[in-house]
Amino acid sequence: MENFFTWELAYKIITAFVASVAFAVILRINRRHLLLSGVGAAITFFVYALANALIGSLFAAAFISTLVATLYAEVLARLRRAPTIVYTLTGVIPTVPGGDLYHAMRSLLMNDNESAITYFVGAIDIGLGIAGGIVTMSILFGITLDIISFIKKKLIYSKKASP
Repeated sequence: MENFFTWELAYKIITAFVASVAFAVILRINRRHLLLSGVGAAITFFVYALANALIGSLFAAAFISTLVATLYAEVLARLRRAPTIVYTLTGVIPTVPGGDLYHAMRSLLMNDNESAITYFVGAIDIGLGIAGGIVTMSILFGITLDIISFIKKKLIYSKKASP
């Protein structure tokens, strides 16, 4: 863990930021969201790298980092009055298993089936972690907002009912 914070990690975090902003530009996301989209991606990649170093599981790292990315997206979407997908989609870009899929297909073409299966399993783990993280945090955030709304309504009605 003492060798976790390296220049290579800093380079990868900056690359995640730039790649996410570039992806947001390709998707024609409003300019006022670009910087914060990149920040979300940088945070997501940092959490992904940290979780992977601590836990050692691709699924867990993708799940935890996507939970953070989705929470970031949900909060920012409400603060900036934007669709949640703007920040969610650009936030999870650093964890998408494109490299694993490339290596799996390359291994298949080279008739290295054992490596191909290993890469495919890694890609599936990451993909399931991303999907699970988005669904879990979206549900938890929605429930939390419903509870807050219910409490506010109870407080408002109790103030109106009392003399």
